[in-house]
Amino acid sequence: MSCQGAISNVTALAADIGGTKIRVSLIRGEQELDTRLLPTEPGIGPEGWLQPIRQAAQDWAGRFECLGVAVSGQIDGKMWRSVNPEVLPVGGAFPLVSALSEICDHVIARNDAQAAAWAEHIYGAGKRLDLVFLTISTGLGGGIVCNGKLLRGHRGLAGRFGQISPALNGDTGFGEPFEKFATGRWMAHEAAKKGLDISAKEIFENMVAGDAWSRQIIVTSARRVANLCRDIQYTLDPEMIVIGGGIGLATGYIDDVQNALLSIDPSQAMTIRASAFKDRAGIVGIAALAAQSHLQRGGKDEKI
Repeated sequence: MSCQGAISNVTALAADIGGTKIRVSLIRGEQELDTRLLPTEPGIGPEGWLQPIRQAAQDWAGRFECLGVAVSGQIDGKMWRSVNPEVLPVGGAFPLVSALSEICDHVIARNDAQAAAWAEHIYGAGKRLDLVFLTISTGLGGGIVCNGKLLRGHRGLAGRFGQISPALNGDTGFGEPFEKFATGRWMAHEAAKKGLDISAKEIFENMVAGDAWSRQIIVTSARRVANLCRDIQYTLDPEMIVIGGGIGLATGYIDDVQNALLSIDPSQAMTIRASAFKDRAGIVGIAALAAQSHLQRGGKDEKI
């Protein structure tokens, strides 16, 4: 039986803890059998964010075989750390896997964008292809699938494209993270410079209504993301780049990135597609990873 066929026979309890919402689901293959969605309360900390998972585990007892948790931030071994505390303030190193060990005898944790990359590779827009996944929203995260394997890195930081410095392309000063100059937070900051208290979503709405300034903000963001995609191509040369996130999936944004790429380097065309799972990519991916690990471990520690 294929890997995909085998994992479709495993039901996972899966959770995706992000900066704005927490999603907890029972997943079999790519199908969500049951789902709960609630807002993330930054002030309650990791233990508070885990309570919906514990409650779901009680309510769905006997219906799952493994547990996978995707989180915003860094999974270093079995410890959870913030990469950008403005997105989700974990507060030091938190023992995520051991904190959930009473639920299930097999728990895995991954960064949410890495998990999303795996969902797109297993089931989605880049099925069976090597790819880079970029989620562009309030911040910018990413995941890499190379030679059919999800890259995690030695400390779980592989694919953190939002944290690299774009200094060499002249956009900003040395050491500033890329996500500070292309994402929803940057768009809102640019609006504030003009005395406007509006969100990135409202900037897109203004663009649709014909506002030239809003259009320029979006085109600038897309051009910078196109530069990032070009750097990714020359570094990793993936078969495809898959884009997700609220900004990345906004109407026309991927077209703007593609157009900017053609103007930067028309000789090196690349395939860019929208995420097949949208806001479900992280939870579908972590469920697949948990199911694979459950099948492979043979009662031992995880191998994936």
